[in-house]
Amino acid sequence: MSDNVKTIKEILNIQDDKLDNYLKFCETNITDKILDRCHIGTIPERLDSLIQEFLIEQYNLNEEGIGKGKKQVSGASDKGQTVSFETVGGASSMSKNVDEFLNRNMATLVKYRKMRWHNGITR
Repeated sequence: MSDNVKTIKEILNIQDDKLDNYLKFCETNITDKILDRCHIGTIPERLDSLIQEFLIEQYNLNEEGIGKGKKQVSGASDKGQTVSFETVGGASSMSKNVDEFLNRNMATLVKYRKMRWHNGITR
């Protein structure tokens, strides 16, 4: 595996190491999910840019601090004047972020996906 964390730090000109451990966790998380979705044993080098894109998204969501994330409006009503917020980013939404990111990028991932046989049935 290439050093994707170092690469995105260079791209974004990040000088400190405040989020390094978090970004390494993100890298491991997305790497594991790519391997599982594609039924492969190692990440092809061409997918490093996809991993780096995810790390940049996660950095942007969490640059103010891990676990804080950012709030976005998730619902509103007019007469009752109710506004609901949802946290995006943050450590608690990691799994959701990875799944949504991979779903958006399935056209790329499908090129690396291998067929898996299970009891004579292709999956």
